[in-house]
This record gives sequence, structure tokens and C-alpha cells, in this order.
Amino acid sequence: MNHSIGMSYAQVQLMAQLAVLGVEKKRFLDAHFVMQGKERMEMDQFLFLYTEAVQELLSETDVLMEEKLQAMVLIGSHITIEYPEFDTKDSFTIVMPEQANPDENLISFLSPVGRQLLLARLGELISVTTPAGAMRVSVASITFAENTFSRGGGAISGS
Repeated sequence: MNHSIGMSYAQVQLMAQLAVLGVEKKRFLDAHFVMQGKERMEMDQFLFLYTEAVQELLSETDVLMEEKLQAMVLIGSHITIEYPEFDTKDSFTIVMPEQANPDENLISFLSPVGRQLLLARLGELISVTTPAGAMRVSVASITFAENTFSRGGGAISGS
């Protein structure tokens, strides 16, 4: 694979995320958080932080951007997390809500686990609250997955 082509796919995907979660944020929030309230306000603030991180990433040189894509969990990241207490691992890709499919290890960034892992750093040990309770997890690997996002929220098909 030509490296510059891979980076351009990542850049296109990240710019599409900025369009949906930044420019069109109100429409996104209206679709997923109908009621005004604390949860919607918290998501609005979180989306602001996320889009700021993506904008900063897009301003980097290709080399720095590539390094950072492998060091921070974003929408489109395929990640492996480790459970230190249980010596086990899980792998999945963080996606937009419309793409979520747990059977294919695609979890929405709006899901409780997805949201808690978004913007986590490689090697970071964090406490993730699940229906079964809080668990400590470590972000063991991050790979920015190509062809996982389109402006409409569906997957971009590769050729």
C-alpha cells in the first residue's frame, strides 16, 4: 500500500468526522439526544473536545499525524485492550452509531465503553464502567482502520 494514499484516507475520514460532529453537531445531537438535559450537554462538550483533538491532528505533518493516529483512540480506531486483573484481551473498532455491530466487533463511540475509550492514549490504564461494574483496562494497541467512516455515517467501501 502506498503510504501517502493511506494517510489521505485517514485525513478524508477525519475531515468527514469534523463535518458530522463539528459543523453538523446540532443535527447529530438532535438525532441521538432528543431531550435537552445533562446527557446531551455532556455529549456536546465531549464532541467539542473530540473535534478539537481531530483538528489538531489534521494540522500535523503526515509523519506526526501517522504517529498520533497510532497513539490515540479515535472514531475509526481498531484497538486492543487488556484487562490486567484477568490477563485477557479484547479487540474492536470504534465507529459511528449507525455502523455499530457488536457481532463484528464494531462498537459505537456513543456506547458506554466506546465513549470512555475515545481519546484514550496507547498504554494508558483507565477504569471503564460497564454493566458488570468498573474494570481497569489498558490500551494495548491502536491502529487507525481505513474505510470505516463516511459523511453519511455509513462505511466507505474500499476497492
